[in-house]
Amino acid sequence: MIEIVYNKEQQAPVDSFADIVLPKNIRQIGMPMGNRRIYIEDYVMTYLTGLANPGSTFARGAILIGECVKGTQGEAIFVSGALPAQNLELDLEESSFDGETWSCIYQEVKTYFPDLEVVGWFLSRMGFSTAVNDMIVQLHMDNFAGADKILYIMDALEHEDAFYMTEGEGLRRQSGYYIYYARNEAMQNYMIETKSYDEPQELSEVERKDEAVIRNYRKIMDERVRTARVERLNRKLYGLCAALTIAILALGVAVFSNYRMLEKMEVVLAENGVLLTDHSAALAENENGYLEDETTKRENHETPTQRDTVSKQNSRTAMANIPQYYTVQTGDTLSSISFKMYNSVGYVAELMEANGLGETDAIHEGDRILIPTIQ
Repeated sequence: MIEIVYNKEQQAPVDSFADIVLPKNIRQIGMPMGNRRIYIEDYVMTYLTGLANPGSTFARGAILIGECVKGTQGEAIFVSGALPAQNLELDLEESSFDGETWSCIYQEVKTYFPDLEVVGWFLSRMGFSTAVNDMIVQLHMDNFAGADKILYIMDALEHEDAFYMTEGEGLRRQSGYYIYYARNEAMQNYMIETKSYDEPQELSEVERKDEAVIRNYRKIMDERVRTARVERLNRKLYGLCAALTIAILALGVAVFSNYRMLEKMEVVLAENGVLLTDHSAALAENENGYLEDETTKRENHETPTQRDTVSKQNSRTAMANIPQYYTVQTGDTLSSISFKMYNSVGYVAELMEANGLGETDAIHEGDRILIPTIQ
């Protein structure tokens, strides 16, 4: 962060805070902007820094004590005290501020800082950066709601810190803050009485190894959680793909079954000599590729009434009077061609004789065979 040190007496007052009495000696961290400013006293900063020392691998928390001073155009929040919050240690998911917790907090505020009030809270999570997540935002909104309540996060491992203030339904990170220097007897007395001023002792070799084991364990557990999430997602995708494959197979089986049923029906009809109607026979002939004669072409241009009148006469005489040819389609046999042309499978011999085919000769797709006239 950018740090600027200056004496308040040498600076012109900011217009937005002209009617607010600000500390004389301050140190600027970052680039504070807007009409809301945060001022934290040096002893409080020392206490919080010691609370978040790198020797502590668990989450640590504190309640920030101070006052909020509002002017006509600006607002300044002064943090001049801090109390430890034991309920924020170990796991934030299990942290809560129930009635008993708040009763203890207010009793300590009354004892050590009788003229001040709660203005926010402090959180130290070593190695977790200073970004907030949904759990932290919800904890703030449930217990420290209000535009004049702040959150101060510190990551001693990465040497980062950040202040947040309520904005709308979330928290907005501040671009900077001020550290001020003043006679803070209340905080000094609290640190002396609770021995919070002692510097953290250097860890022994065994303690350092224990801390390393704890950090590695946390990393392993986090990796397991991420792996479990990926596995759950993969199982859902596999299930969806399996359901889609079954649906496609079922559709294919249904289509194939319908096709086989149509083939069986055609064979049964052919074996029983069922005759198609004149109109259906004409349609079957047109769709299966034999050459139409001029009379049939003229019928295609007649009105439905005219076609109905002459179709029976033409269908009875077309086979007897005009030689016709048939183009062999995929899957055709002489039996199937006989059924298409004569509505019966009993004219295979006539087809073989008319086209000079022997019993061992085969027909192929695209061949044109003569359809003989049957009296």
